[in-house]
Amino acid sequence: MTRMMDYSDSSSESGAESAGRTYGGLSQAERKAQRKRQFLKAGLELFGTQGYRATTVRAVCKEARLTDRYFYESCGSLESLVMAVYEECMTDLSKQILAAIQSEYSAHHDPLAALEAGLDCFYRVLEEPRIARICMVELEGISPEVDRLYNRYIQSFSRIILELAGIAFPDWELPLAEKEVLGISLIGALRQSATHWLMTDYATPRPVMVAGSLKLYAGLIGLIRAN
Repeated sequence: MTRMMDYSDSSSESGAESAGRTYGGLSQAERKAQRKRQFLKAGLELFGTQGYRATTVRAVCKEARLTDRYFYESCGSLESLVMAVYEECMTDLSKQILAAIQSEYSAHHDPLAALEAGLDCFYRVLEEPRIARICMVELEGISPEVDRLYNRYIQSFSRIILELAGIAFPDWELPLAEKEVLGISLIGALRQSATHWLMTDYATPRPVMVAGSLKLYAGLIGLIRAN
């Protein structure tokens, strides 16, 4: 079992690290990776419960059971940590949604059923309130760099929706620029519904969230295609 680091280990490990030796059965690279993992886990817990603006470096170190020296070595700043936690959450969410879509489409070749599977996966992952808070709420207004990161992921999700729409309706005619606006708008609607779901403590059953979102997506794209 991997040994949990805490404050009492710091001086012993520092000596081992400066000499490049193994410590607790782990190499220097493995120890660094473990510490980064502990800080990411601590960030998920704190940013996902009390929020970014209420979190301090001291609180993260206490949650991770590591010293501030290791925090600055591993993370650099709270902003860098919240970005890393967000990227990890969003990357995992994207992978799970794509896997759900691809699995359903491969099995039945029904693009609307594949979209439904992707929406169900989206809401299912966000039933974990810490992940939902970090993905949907916490990044707004932190800094221009964080805004750029957030927008990259929004655009990525928009491309997924547009690709699926292209499979579902291969003959729809719409200028590329308008398709991009539509994609961003649909992602915005999905994000808002998920945020409201979180803020109302998941009062609406997940199947209802999925059914409503599916009707929005399929209905709007179908209407555009008909025109």
